[in-house]
Amino acid sequence: MADYTAAQMTAGVLGEVLTGGTAYTFTIATPAYPSQSVYFGSATFMTDSSTFTNANLQGSSTNAKVGSLWPNERLPFSSPNVTTTVNDTFTFDVDGGIRGSGATITLTSTAGVITEGFVTSQTGSNFISGDSITISQNDLQAAGFANANRSAIMDLFPDRIDGEYISSDFSGAFANFTTDVSQSNFVSSSRGFAFNIEQAVGSGAGTFDFTPDVTIPVNSYLLKSTGHITLNISPA
Repeated sequence: MADYTAAQMTAGVLGEVLTGGTAYTFTIATPAYPSQSVYFGSATFMTDSSTFTNANLQGSSTNAKVGSLWPNERLPFSSPNVTTTVNDTFTFDVDGGIRGSGATITLTSTAGVITEGFVTSQTGSNFISGDSITISQNDLQAAGFANANRSAIMDLFPDRIDGEYISSDFSGAFANFTTDVSQSNFVSSSRGFAFNIEQAVGSGAGTFDFTPDVTIPVNSYLLKSTGHITLNISPA
C-alpha cells in the first residue's frame, strides 16, 4: 500500500485503490517538526471523492461520466464498417447497452459503406461512458440498408457525453479506533469522511480501520489534511 507525506496531504493527493469488502488500516501520525508552531490544536483529515467540487477528479480515467450525448457529433464505429448494397440515410432512435435513452443517431451509406453515426439535436439522457450503442443488423436492413452485413456498434467515451463524472462511493464500515483518533469526531457520507484530531507535542497519532462496501478506484478521490499529518494505508 502507500505512505503519504504531510506536504502531499496539505495540498491534497490522489488516493490508491481500496477494494470493496477489504479492511484497511489508516495510520495517522504527526511527525516532529523544527517549529512547534505547526502544532496549532485541532487539525482535520478527510477523504473526498466529489467530482462536483474537485476539478482534478473530473476526467479521471477511473470515473464514469453520465449525461446526454453531445449534439452534432460523430460517433465512429468500434465494430468494422458496415457494407450495404444501397446508398441511403436513416435516423434511428437509440438506447445505451447499460443505460441511457431518448437519443437519435443518423447513419449514411456512401459508396455502399457506413463508417460512423451522427448524433442529431435529440441527444437523450442518462448515457454512461464505457457503454456502447448498437444498431442491429436487422434494424439496419429494415431501415433500407439492403444486405447490411453486420450490426453498427459505437463506443461511448467520456468526451462524447455532456454530463457529470460519477463520484466514487465511500459507503462502508469503521472499526478499531486507537489513541488520538476518536469515532465521535467522524463525519461520513457516500463521498468521503472527515474527522478532527488534536495536534500537540506527544499527540496527533492513531489508527482506524475502514472497509469500503464497493471498490474505490485509484485516483478517484483526494486525501487532504489541514495539519502536519502523515498517513499510511495498509491491509488490516
